[in-house]
Parts: sequence; structure tokens; C-alpha cells
Amino acid sequence: MRDVIVLGAGMAGIAAARELRNAGLSVTVLEARDRVGGRVWSIRDFCAEPVEAGAEFIHGVGAATFQDVQAAGFTPRPCPLIRHTQFNLGFGTHWLPFILMHPGTWPTFTIMRRLKQLQPPDLSARQFIERMGYKGRARLLAEMTCTAHLPGSLDEVGLLGLKEDGVLRLENGLNFRLAEGYDSLVGHIAQGLVIEHGFEVAGVRWDEGGVNVTATDGRELSARTAICALPLGVLKAGRVRFSPELPESKQAAMQCLHVGPVVKLLLQFRERFWKKWLAILCCGDGPVTLYWPVFYDGRKGADDKPPVLIAYATGPRAARLSAMGEDEAVDVVLADLARLLPKTDPRAALLAHRRIDWAADPMACGGYSCVLPGRTGARPKLAAADTGALFWAGSYTETTPIAEVVEAAFLSGQRAAGEAQRHLSARGG
Repeated sequence: MRDVIVLGAGMAGIAAARELRNAGLSVTVLEARDRVGGRVWSIRDFCAEPVEAGAEFIHGVGAATFQDVQAAGFTPRPCPLIRHTQFNLGFGTHWLPFILMHPGTWPTFTIMRRLKQLQPPDLSARQFIERMGYKGRARLLAEMTCTAHLPGSLDEVGLLGLKEDGVLRLENGLNFRLAEGYDSLVGHIAQGLVIEHGFEVAGVRWDEGGVNVTATDGRELSARTAICALPLGVLKAGRVRFSPELPESKQAAMQCLHVGPVVKLLLQFRERFWKKWLAILCCGDGPVTLYWPVFYDGRKGADDKPPVLIAYATGPRAARLSAMGEDEAVDVVLADLARLLPKTDPRAALLAHRRIDWAADPMACGGYSCVLPGRTGARPKLAAADTGALFWAGSYTETTPIAEVVEAAFLSGQRAAGEAQRHLSARGG
């Protein structure tokens, strides 16, 4: 019998499998898709260079994954997002310094400090904004601050959860993109692993002595231990049956997290009609949460790369774009770009488009998660080693350094691998 089965070949599962393989254990990774990476997916047939359909950024040179980036010889492109950010709050599109000079935004100057210092009882983002009395442009900026990085509505984002998850740290430091495509990093880590593609998990039987996994097509595999690194959206959708049922604490913890919709529209144009130094455009209203040029480089702008924009929508905005046909969604986004960037004609410049809708993907069932109001402490319960020989990994089980980023998935895989090794050692090696 093999030592370990890993369910899922996203970053969490691949990181776990490598640790276990390097420890001399026999490991098989089961993956429903025909590729590794999960929601780390670099599309290579849209334009001349890879475009990220899922996760996009490495958050700082201190990220746990950066050592593998360097070992593989990959090329990280710096993206100083805050310094080169534009905002639209209803009085035109402007760089951040101009926005901060506008009296309408002054009431929000202390919002980051207030969020960091927030104490129980918890508040939803909407309750916080209303309690603070933010109005007009200040309210738009406050809403953006609380929800731009998260897939929930103002009522679904709990602010103590936002604090616990480290979301505010996303604004710190320098971010990077990989020129070779983010999924190249997952592929590098996966080298030499035994991966069985096309294995969609339907059932998991577990106890202290081992784990048996059944596929939707009836195939079965058994191992002395296993790591579940399947997406939280898949688990919450009930697509996998566990026998015995998972502990009530773990089931309850899943209900404390909202797995929200995320939509990316990839838009390729004949020529660039946005500023050379634009890194990101934050939208206080409209159908899209954020826009960014894919090939922006903090050292030289975007002059020599294909003119590709990503329209990124989360939460209710993503749900509305998802409900449309792709052509209608593109029309809505092009009209929004024309509004945000006057004296431009995005429609005439458009060459190609593609929609990525993670909520509509049955192997993801959503983008990523946020903590619902009043539901903090859920992620450690999801990570808890309380299911016999079955252990847990995934970006939704970690808050270090930031929940639901690729580094969190990577670290969760390493943690779960250690737990599986200790379990095997305790049972005789």
C-alpha cells in the first residue's frame, strides 16, 4: 500500500507531495484536471505571452515560494501597485496623490488604522462604514478598501476576519508576476511527482488506519494516510462524500467562510490607450472591481508588451458579469472603460477577449473565500488534524502570511505534509 494520497494538484497539494516524496515516502497525487495548478492557471494561447486566468501575484521577495522562483531561474517582474495606482470615485480617473488631496476623501485617512485596531464585537463592512458615517466619495473609497480584495459583498465581509486573514498586508511591499507564467512555478515544484490526472474525487473513507478514495468513474485508491487539498468551494458544494462524516467543528467552520465568485475578462487591444505607468485602476462603482495591464513592469512601464488588460470582478459585480453571456459582459466592460478613460475608444481597439468564471468551474466552485461577520477562527479548525489519517491543506486553511494567496497554499501543504509524516511515524514508520 502506498504511504500517501494527495487530493488535488493545486499549489497546496503539490507542495505537500514534494515534501513527502523528498522524505522518502510513496506519494500519488489525484487531480481531476488535465494540468497542475488548480486556480493557478497561465493561458498561453491568448497572446504572445502567458496571461494569468487565476492567481497572479507573488507578494514580496520574502514569500516562501520565492526560493523556488530563483532555483528555477524564473523572471519575476516587479509591480509596485500602490505607487502607480489610479482611482475613479465619481469625479474622473486620477492618480492616488490627487485622490488624497480631494476633501471628499479626507474622512477615510484613518481607515487603515481603524481597521487594524478593530476589536470585538465584529462588524460587517457595511455596518462599519455606516457607523463611521462615510458619505459620498469617502464611502466609495471605504467600500473599496474593505472589499476590493475579497469575493464578498459589504454584508458578507466580516472586518475581524479581514484583519485575522492579513488582507490589509496586501498593500505592503512589492508584488511580482512571473514572466514565464505562474503555473510554471507549480510545474517546477511538481517535477518527478506521480500525478494521476482525470481522477475526480467522489468519496473519501477515513479512519486512524488509512484512507480510501473513490473517483466519480468508480476507480479506487488506498493509502496509509492522505491529504485533502481540494478547493473549499468543491467541499462546500457537497461534491465529495466523507465517511464517516467530518467532525461537526470542521463542517461548521466551512460554513463560516463565504466562497465568492471571481470573474476575469482578458481583453487584448490593437494599441495601448491607458497611461504607460498605470499598474492598476480601482473602481468605486461600475461593473468591474479592478483593471490592470497584464504586462506592466514597474521598471519600464508597459511600452514593449502586448496591450492586454484584465477586468477583474469579485462578489456581486462578478455575479452580475457571470449571469451575462460573454459578448454582453464584454460590451458592458468596454462601455465602462470608455467612461473611466474619456477620449478613448476601447471598442474600436479590441482584438480578442476571453472570460474566466471561477464560480462556473465545477472543479473550483468559486474564486476564494472571506470570513463572514462574527465567524472568526474558522481557518485553524479547517486545518486541524482531527480526522484520523486524513489531513488538510489549502489556502483557506492558513492565515500566514495572508489567507487565500498562493503562498498560504504552499505553506499549508508543507504543514499538512509534516502532520502526515508524524502520523505515519507514530504508527510504525
